[in-house]
Amino acid sequence: MNIKKENRKSIIDEIKFSIEKMKDKENDDPKAKLYYFSAVYAVIHRIFNIDYDDDLVFIHFVLLSTYNNTNARLQNPDPIIKIPDDYFDKLIAATEELLGVIVMDGNPYEVLRKFILLAYVTGGNGYYLYKKGLLKI
Repeated sequence: MNIKKENRKSIIDEIKFSIEKMKDKENDDPKAKLYYFSAVYAVIHRIFNIDYDDDLVFIHFVLLSTYNNTNARLQNPDPIIKIPDDYFDKLIAATEELLGVIVMDGNPYEVLRKFILLAYVTGGNGYYLYKKGLLKI
């Protein structure tokens, strides 16, 4: 990413805080975890509005999609399509991996793929593929 050092630091600090809050046992409710996850795509959005980079737009879009799909499932629980038990552990792990990519100024595409699979598993076909053992999160 071609962004200023202080903007990268802002992203890193915000992601670290979000991860800390997502891991906090006081925020064990899935809606609380998702709330703190939303800060990650929000900081990316704030930064690319002042220090534009294509990768930041891509990261933001994927994270926002993950948030929206997850939130839709939380807001509309289904007796058949459930959020997998380890979903939020995987969401935290992917967020930690994204943090590492940003710190090292690496390629975000592989970790973004994980977020897409997390988003997809919250819908009907994704959950079906997950239950068949084909989609792994």
